Amino acid sequence: MNYIVYIGNISIALAIGFCVFGMLLYFLGRKLENDTALAYARASVYANFVLMTLANLAMVHALLNDDFSVSYVAQVGSLETPRWISAISLWSSLAGSILFWGWILSAYSAVCIYFYREREQKIMCWVGITLLFVELFFFVLLALPSNPFIAVSPVPQNGPGPNPLLQNHWLMSIHPPFLYMGYIGFTIPFAFAIAAMIEQDLPGQWIEMTRRWALFAWSFLSMAIVLGGWWSYAVLGWGGYWAWDPVENASFMPWLAGTALVHSMIVQEKRKMLPVWNLILAVLTFLLTLLGTFLTRSGVLDSVHSFTESHVGPYFLIFMTVILATSLSLLLWQAPKFRNPGRVENIFSLEVLFLFNNLLFVSFCFVVFLGTIYPLVVEAVQGKRISIGQPYFNQMTIPIVGMMLLLMGIGLITPWRKTEAKAFVKAAQWPALLALLPLALCFVWGKTHPLVVGMITLASFAFFVMCIEMIQTARLRAQNRKSSCLAEFFRLFPDNPRRYGGFVAHFGALMIIVAVAISSSYAQDRMIILEKGQSASIGDYSLTFREIFGEDTPRRYEVKADVDVTSKGKSLGSLFPQSNYYSGRDEPIGSPAVRSTGVEDLYLTLLSFEKNGSKITLHAILTPAVVWIWIGGIVVMTGGFMALALGRKKKE
Repeated sequence: MNYIVYIGNISIALAIGFCVFGMLLYFLGRKLENDTALAYARASVYANFVLMTLANLAMVHALLNDDFSVSYVAQVGSLETPRWISAISLWSSLAGSILFWGWILSAYSAVCIYFYREREQKIMCWVGITLLFVELFFFVLLALPSNPFIAVSPVPQNGPGPNPLLQNHWLMSIHPPFLYMGYIGFTIPFAFAIAAMIEQDLPGQWIEMTRRWALFAWSFLSMAIVLGGWWSYAVLGWGGYWAWDPVENASFMPWLAGTALVHSMIVQEKRKMLPVWNLILAVLTFLLTLLGTFLTRSGVLDSVHSFTESHVGPYFLIFMTVILATSLSLLLWQAPKFRNPGRVENIFSLEVLFLFNNLLFVSFCFVVFLGTIYPLVVEAVQGKRISIGQPYFNQMTIPIVGMMLLLMGIGLITPWRKTEAKAFVKAAQWPALLALLPLALCFVWGKTHPLVVGMITLASFAFFVMCIEMIQTARLRAQNRKSSCLAEFFRLFPDNPRRYGGFVAHFGALMIIVAVAISSSYAQDRMIILEKGQSASIGDYSLTFREIFGEDTPRRYEVKADVDVTSKGKSLGSLFPQSNYYSGRDEPIGSPAVRSTGVEDLYLTLLSFEKNGSKITLHAILTPAVVWIWIGGIVVMTGGFMALALGRKKKE
């Protein structure tokens, strides 16, 4: 048997053993208050990280060396695949992605246990048990239905290579790792929530211990969702970035619940309110990450994301049932003990706005959940295949997003406990007046679509509220410290990273919301048939078909159309929309060509062509503001990391 097969299977078997061993030692250590048992329990968590690292390195080695005697390599490897794509094939299919998942989970667990090794041992015992239990589930998947280290005999000479959709764009090298970092990161708040309920952590120390973990996971998941939209836009050829695809929704639902959690944690820290609500959100977010993984990996959905079909579905259903039953039992048993020491003193206060904010996020999550799950339920019960499309999601979610934008603005000028009407009006008047300027520009430029006008007005209000708050704070500090206002402006971020990192994240969210509203309202779409030398126009662009030609590369045959682009008489060069032909696949994979600017994207997809090269059919789409969605995603993630990396708030 191949030594890679030995290394992989022995690592997985030992990791399963260390999970059981560690859980037992944590339990005994907690019951007997034995430090030695706890030390060995922590060592089990670290050992699992070492073993999973070894198993992942062994698989990458096998992929890079085309070792087709290993089942996973025989499934996704090929001699023609470029080496960097072979390496990232680790997460291109079910068994490899579960293996990669196990490594990230073991890394999260090891870092968390090491970081808090000398704190709150009672809570940490149950945190350790919960993390090891989740690890045990994924390691059992690796040992049984998704074992990537099965020996293959006879050994094939070559393999099919990874799914062509996964090797058509470099974004696939970073989108899944970002998604896993986000998904798996929410295991930590879940573990602390379970531990807090068992140990009756009534002061809510678990909130202080997990806030950064939740923010870290949320930052990655935010960027992963944007990267997923970018990949869809750049690869699938339909010109959009979000289609309310069930698996897109599966990543969006835990983000919505996680966003509610990140916000409501602040209320418990500041006002000692919502302790049970935070426990529920931590459990809900984790369950939604499991649901997302189940939808993606079980094969129950027909989706561009369903790269694999397997037998892991029943395992996930059983595991989710166990997690749900355990969590609900603990909540019902312990929730009455988590009496709320904080109380609402005035209906118009920041804590109440946070509560509304949470209800909006959870409502949004429920709308998406209903639209995603309902077709599956109908198919399971009645055998009918139905789909819930964009009109449902848009009609249900656009009002919610509008209310979120409004709360984002007024929440920043609303104090804790009570708001004086006079002070609120004074704080709101300038942002409200300034928000009229972008509104006026919309009408001047003829952009009067109600969605765009509404979103820009609300987003502008929130934007100017944040800008004025920062400028006023910087001016006050400059007066007190006898320094320049500009210098104090930039010192705001390191001096109060939580608040101003949050501002940066909210700036990014505003960018995304406005860009989505504009791009979805003003896109132009044309099907164009061109003979050689003919031209057609879309917007201010003129497209001229020059020629079509083929190129043979080691991994595929590419057919490219040379389309000359001019705008207002000025040459902008050529775009080359293409179709890629992979061996063993009948249908080509399209690869659109995009000319992207800060204003708009010109997007060309080659739909068909005459074999003699005389005629092509193009799908041309002109979409404004798309690039700001990607930039907004980067800004959101940057804001999240600023709040994590810049340290604690300095006292004035």
